[in-house]
Amino acid sequence: MSESKTQVILLGTGTPVMTPGRYQSATAVIVNGQPYIVDCGSGILERLAEARAKGMEALANPKLTKLFLTHFHPDHTVALPGFLIAPWNMGRKDPLEIYGPKGTQRMIEGILDIYQEGINEHLYRGPKPLQAIQTQITEIEEGIVYKDENVSIEAIRVEHGAFEAYAYKFITPDKIVVLSGDTSPVDELYEKAKNCDILVHEVYCESVMPELPQKYQDYFKKVHTGSIELGKIAQKIQPKLLVLTHQITYQKTKEDIINEIRENYRGALAYGNDLDVFE
Repeated sequence: MSESKTQVILLGTGTPVMTPGRYQSATAVIVNGQPYIVDCGSGILERLAEARAKGMEALANPKLTKLFLTHFHPDHTVALPGFLIAPWNMGRKDPLEIYGPKGTQRMIEGILDIYQEGINEHLYRGPKPLQAIQTQITEIEEGIVYKDENVSIEAIRVEHGAFEAYAYKFITPDKIVVLSGDTSPVDELYEKAKNCDILVHEVYCESVMPELPQKYQDYFKKVHTGSIELGKIAQKIQPKLLVLTHQITYQKTKEDIINEIRENYRGALAYGNDLDVFE
């Protein structure tokens, strides 16, 4: 592991449109060896295993105890059953703390109920001693939702259709990291993100929109952030590094998105890929 106190690892940069090489939304913020996971899209367990194979010991199963959900779209939550069960079966003994919008309690209870028979098979008839899965669920509102010796985490309400949705701002001893989640542009988010060290932000390619049906164009403008618009925003708030994730391209390319952002933004920019690490 690097000597840097804070790292951001992209565990999944994909979207509901499944793309080779990209799993769905999940990010790890690691501070002093403790991981804080944001979102739980498909493939998170595979990416965690791959990260560990690359030497990222902070992502060991017993340490996977803190999870933050931005909203309930399936591409951000579909791997919750695996995240609840697999790390527990592989050594997580502490309660899994889950922070998310209203409805998180019902979702987690429902998952544990559905998978009860399989969990019991591990618990009572497996080859190793296990204690029952423990969870601590907090349904959040705007403001500071978590704090420990490593980090203060603030939830910021964002706009993503009918969902109650949040971005997260991490303040650590050496960095300020902001993760947008899925959102259309929100002034409060960008006020909170001014001059941050790392801004991890979703994006869609604006030049592809005229090629799509009008209902698609209307939808994306309401719930996501376009590349030209994001370039203007980033130029105003000046993050030390802008990291793109959840990139919606359709038939366009990485270069199209980057070029559109560069129409306005001159700062440091990274087109995120799964397992990229930023410090």
